[in-house]
Amino acid sequence: MPANRQSRSAPGENSERPAPYVAFRAGETLVRLLPWRLSYALAGLGAGVLARARPHRFDGLRANLSHVLPDADPKTLERTLRRNVGNLARCWVDVMEMRWRPRQTSRRLDIVEGFEHYAQAQARGRGVVAVSMHFGNWETGLAAWNFGGGHMALLAEEIKPTKLFERLVSTRHALGIKVIPIDAAAMRGSDARTARRVGARAMREVLKHLRAGNTIAIAIDRDITGGGEMLRFFGADAPIPVGTVDVAIRTGAAVVPVSLMRKGRRVEGRAYPEIVYDPEAPRETEVRRIAAEVLALFEREIRAHPEMWHVLEPIWQPTPDLTP
Repeated sequence: MPANRQSRSAPGENSERPAPYVAFRAGETLVRLLPWRLSYALAGLGAGVLARARPHRFDGLRANLSHVLPDADPKTLERTLRRNVGNLARCWVDVMEMRWRPRQTSRRLDIVEGFEHYAQAQARGRGVVAVSMHFGNWETGLAAWNFGGGHMALLAEEIKPTKLFERLVSTRHALGIKVIPIDAAAMRGSDARTARRVGARAMREVLKHLRAGNTIAIAIDRDITGGGEMLRFFGADAPIPVGTVDVAIRTGAAVVPVSLMRKGRRVEGRAYPEIVYDPEAPRETEVRRIAAEVLALFEREIRAHPEMWHVLEPIWQPTPDLTP
């Protein structure tokens, strides 16, 4: 998804209100009628107004960016946040445009580095877990890859209202993207046994896709289910979802980190070397090691381009003020 919800509501709380769906459909209509430059300009303008008028709406993003830029003064941090929100708004424009201009979308991906790493892993026929993050323009990159003949599925959080989620799924499907839904809200709001059952349903689909020799894309920088492993990320412990990495080891799939940088209207894809694991080693240890290596790679990209990292929910727990 090109955006994250700012708060985690209780299951069912205001979940099916129609406003987000109506707004999305209205946005689709505007994007269909307007030139893309004007759509981008309006999205950026609207995002800037929202960031100034309702600054607390982005408290989670602000807290995350403060970890990335610990030495930034308040003006620099706010300037980075506004650029970030503007880029996020343009991501939504891109998603809204996909349904109407799929061929244009498919021509916007440039593989600038490391495609051979992915190709070699894919050629082994054991499947690939493409580990990515909410960075740049991942929706367009994934859509362009699949529309051009790729077979990459996306593990995606089910969002409310249901009509909006179904609209997003159908848009992705039209560009060849298989969506494997995971009901993260149900997992967060359930007891441990129920949460495992809900998560297992999604993981079965992931297993099936990998065993067919295909690729599953997963973002590792946001713990949507509340069951992430605590790992170091930008120097502090953060909950990191590692379930798909665990599945990769169990199936023998390759783990390949991938980033999709926005460059104006285009997307620069970068695949890093496969992270090799020992299938005979303790699986939990290997899962944590792999995830830590991926996070270290992504830290460098996020530090270089914090305006491209779009996680609106706070990742880290606030540090308690112990001042007497």
